Amino acid sequence: MSPDPAMNSDPAMNSDPTAAAANGAGRAPVLSVRNLHTAVATPDGSFDVVRDVSFDINPNEVLCLVGESGCGKTITALSIMRLLPTPPVRITSGEVVFDGTDLTQLPERRVRDVRSERISMIFQDPLTSLDPVFTVGQVMTEVIRTHRDVTKAAAREMSVDILRAVGLPAPAERFDSYPHELSGGMRQRVMIATALVLDPEILIADEPTTALDVTVQAQILERLRSEQQGRHMSMLLITHDLAVVASIADRVAVMYAGEIVEEAPVDELFADPRHPYTQGLLRALPHVSRKRRELVPIAGLVPPAQMMPPGCRFAPRCPHALERCWDEHPAYEKNHGVGLRCFNPQPF
Repeated sequence: MSPDPAMNSDPAMNSDPTAAAANGAGRAPVLSVRNLHTAVATPDGSFDVVRDVSFDINPNEVLCLVGESGCGKTITALSIMRLLPTPPVRITSGEVVFDGTDLTQLPERRVRDVRSERISMIFQDPLTSLDPVFTVGQVMTEVIRTHRDVTKAAAREMSVDILRAVGLPAPAERFDSYPHELSGGMRQRVMIATALVLDPEILIADEPTTALDVTVQAQILERLRSEQQGRHMSMLLITHDLAVVASIADRVAVMYAGEIVEEAPVDELFADPRHPYTQGLLRALPHVSRKRRELVPIAGLVPPAQMMPPGCRFAPRCPHALERCWDEHPAYEKNHGVGLRCFNPQPF
């Protein structure tokens, strides 16, 4: 069972003005995603799997992108990194602005210069992300020497130092280990170390605790938060687990069927969600203070990309849908850092 958000989140800490200033409030975003559309080509046509997605990541901030499996979170991250399997998936419109440059318009050679060195990514499954025929050290030194003019000995020293920093036991010995010789938690620490070794400005972590037991999940999340704060780094954390969100996020963007439907500071989102989908996610979450034992599931299923309703994508599952929700598509309206895509927001 995932940890209870009430036991992992301190709203007072998240709302502290000093902490907000430390997290880069009021400064220009490190990364801005604007009206991003990503489509997949099928024999039946091309369909949006990411539609009109916009968000900012501020300096020293953790933004969590949360939603059900298949809602487009990973495709959004791969779009930012320009790592889409093209074809059949490609960006059709929108911008990903980093350091004043739209990454969607850069040639592949220049995008490679940005990856790993300035924007780095931890992938969902470390066993499939690490090449089984290369040792940990071979993978890490290749990353380092691709972007830094250093000797093999210096690259080894950098690798062992970062492996030690992320809490990998016996880092000098693990440097020569193959992925299959490591536990799941060790492999994930190797992925974190590889992503951090060049000290990037932004870290994208895609479901970094998937398939790990609860104790190891907590250790990995604590390590990620510690490294993020210590390096004054921004982070986009992708997850479906609201307990993870509560324990690490500064702000949260909720995604449904390829769209952002709500965004707010983490304490505000948990205390006063406005979108019926966000409310449904929170009501389906175990909570130690809940008087009744049963959870409240969200009825129905996410529609496939080729069968999206013409109006609000959540309307077929929404208990508060109006007549216009079935025919009109709600715009995403954002004001003072709080965003909402809904015709009929509800009190929680």
